[in-house]
Amino acid sequence: MSVHVSEDRGIVELVERHRMLYEGPDIEGKLKAMIRDAPQSKLSEWDVHRILRTSKSVFFDTHVEMVSGHHTATYLRPNSITRMPQIATLIARDMADWIHQRFALKPIVGLVAPSSDVHLVAQQIAELLPRQLPLKIVLTTYDRETGKIGTDIAPAAIKPGERFVVLNDVTTRGNCVNKLGTVVVANGGVLAGMMVFARRDSGQFPLMDDLARRYPFYYTADLDMPQWEPHKCPLCEAHAPLLSWKDIPEL
Repeated sequence: MSVHVSEDRGIVELVERHRMLYEGPDIEGKLKAMIRDAPQSKLSEWDVHRILRTSKSVFFDTHVEMVSGHHTATYLRPNSITRMPQIATLIARDMADWIHQRFALKPIVGLVAPSSDVHLVAQQIAELLPRQLPLKIVLTTYDRETGKIGTDIAPAAIKPGERFVVLNDVTTRGNCVNKLGTVVVANGGVLAGMMVFARRDSGQFPLMDDLARRYPFYYTADLDMPQWEPHKCPLCEAHAPLLSWKDIPEL
């Protein structure tokens, strides 16, 4: 089994290698190979390519333990995207357009999102929608140390029968966005749909496919990023040094 590498050794090498990668021509092919069509988004694969390259948010040929505990060789750092105002606005505009069209006949009253950086995107979505479609933003708790989403919200933030769409930055297994959905239902609301910037799985998690069938589900980007449980991880079998998601820096 692999062990976590120290920040001094692993992070410095990671940063140097990826700075060189993003400055050279090889990044084009690597990004292109992982981007798949996202049918709900009006942004093209070229737009997604530009977002990922500009934000330098994808780390390749690594061995990262994600918040879920799964391991991956290709890691998407969501904060690198949400903290770039122009990119965040581009994504929020496409999400707002989807909401406007998808729920024109049966409007929603708000968005439920974690109080992570993605709440900035939620606020932009609300600002971009027409005045005839005002949205309230309901935030759940979020632990920045563990990356875990909580279920606590402000009292009476969701009233019985109110329709909400839940929003998160990324989804892999579907667990976090599903947890946001349970917050809506547990407080008497109606779960009308789900939104994320990136779906980052390779079809190996049944819950993700089930959610996409049951609800209107928007994702800006569909990324081929295989994940493994630790005991099935080929990188662990190869004794590759392991990094934590918390240690992955902004380039």
